[in-house]
Amino acid sequence: MGSGVEQNHLSFNKMRVKYLPCFVICVFIAIACKSYKSDKGNSASERVIYLDIIKGQDSNPGTPEKPLQSIEELNRRLSKNSCNVYFASGQVFVGTIVLKGINGTKADPVKISSSGEGRAVIIGGNQEAVKIENCTFVTIANLNFIGNGRKEGNKTNGVALVNSRHCTVENVSSKGFQKSGIDLYNCVESVVRNAFVSDNGFSGINVMGSSRSMSRNLLIQGCRAENNPGDPTNLDNHSGNGILVGVSDSVEVDHCSATNNGWDMPRKGNGPVGIWAWESDHVLIQYCISYRNKTSENAKDGGGFDLDGGVRNSVIQYCLSYENQGAGYGLFQYSGASDWSDNSVRYCVSINDGQTTEGSGGIFIWNGSDEPGQLVNCIICNNVIYNASAPAISYENASKHQNFLFCNNIFLGSDQPISGTLSGSSFVANDWWDIKGGIRFMKFPDLESWALKNGQETFNGKYVGMQIDPKFAGPLITEISDPYQLDKLTGYMISPDSPLNSRGLDLKSFTGKNVPVKDFFGNSVPSGNGTEPGINEIK
Repeated sequence: MGSGVEQNHLSFNKMRVKYLPCFVICVFIAIACKSYKSDKGNSASERVIYLDIIKGQDSNPGTPEKPLQSIEELNRRLSKNSCNVYFASGQVFVGTIVLKGINGTKADPVKISSSGEGRAVIIGGNQEAVKIENCTFVTIANLNFIGNGRKEGNKTNGVALVNSRHCTVENVSSKGFQKSGIDLYNCVESVVRNAFVSDNGFSGINVMGSSRSMSRNLLIQGCRAENNPGDPTNLDNHSGNGILVGVSDSVEVDHCSATNNGWDMPRKGNGPVGIWAWESDHVLIQYCISYRNKTSENAKDGGGFDLDGGVRNSVIQYCLSYENQGAGYGLFQYSGASDWSDNSVRYCVSINDGQTTEGSGGIFIWNGSDEPGQLVNCIICNNVIYNASAPAISYENASKHQNFLFCNNIFLGSDQPISGTLSGSSFVANDWWDIKGGIRFMKFPDLESWALKNGQETFNGKYVGMQIDPKFAGPLITEISDPYQLDKLTGYMISPDSPLNSRGLDLKSFTGKNVPVKDFFGNSVPSGNGTEPGINEIK
């Protein structure tokens, strides 16, 4: 029996020796695979770094229990692997978050955010707070960014996105940067949403592209640009803008607001505007409010909205501008810009704009190129312009333009609602009402006398202009500042018993272009004649 056990033991040893190498190899592969998954991961969500300034240590692994402490160590680790990052809410971190070549996916973007309730604060000091370069599918959310101040040493942007695609910046604030609170350069398919940008120099939000690689397919939504006064180092050009889009294609600015910007631009000359675009194609600005914006003393601009030099195929619609120092809506072309063409301003309101800037008014037209063919094809329709002191429409001395159509608008003001030379503009089916009740118009006995003399306000050989009190419900001034409350601007609605009822013309019939299907308040706009002038259709 003893010899049998010994024999079995020897047999087992032979088997163990035979299969041991295979067993060791399998264990090694398993450990290696586990290690690779732990270090590399299949997605950003499997690789998370936490930061806590109080209990963190830079020697820690970055787990919730053992977080990192500094942005410096975070950047070192991000240079090796793409990771989600969470800063402890309510804490203040100093440094610049740097992401270069970080690539998430549509289903699993890389996220930089706060943990817990509330937001962490990132102090950029004299540098950026976040710099994102050559990245895809990165989301920056729920953080506050602070610079040392536009006059206190900072010379950068707060959040800088450069050459990146499919990135999102949302639910953040950015203040105290000399350039822009949020700056996008050569970015594609990206979003800035619910950002509050204030106390910056050049602009609250700036979108820019290069001549070779325009920024394109961007959405700026639900953002507030307030008190961005001007860049103290920029002595050659404008600064102090709210939201600015330049050298871009297909950009939408939706439900945003801009106020009290531009008051400390350190120069005279061309100035800032609340929300505007230049040298861009297919820009849509809608459901926005731009109010009480400013410019430096004796400088230009300081207006609400602007389609500026080189803008093409762009629209401002369903917007409210009021009490800006400059024009409510600027239609401008500067020398050296690409041709300006095929733009529209429709279903918008201007209230007492052009308060201090010389020559401006509700709508302001200027062409610095002195070539009428460079400022062409614009439809200004179904707007309401109310101004108790400045002109409803103002043409700069240099304002040569072609094929501008004003149709179905309501202009309320004085008996001198137009300033400057209007050659190049056609007026059809507009209502002009002197708020003092008089009927004299531009030194003529009435509107019809002026219209017949100047070939205006006629359609198919018939006079179609109006001098009718629209009988708005009022009030004609407003304090609305939330773009999501624009439906409360009911003081500018015409009622079913208004004498303007069904006096509008069908734009498509004589422009050949598609027109909006909804009015300012979301009501359907019927096809054909018999629509309403102004911003609302009678239900």
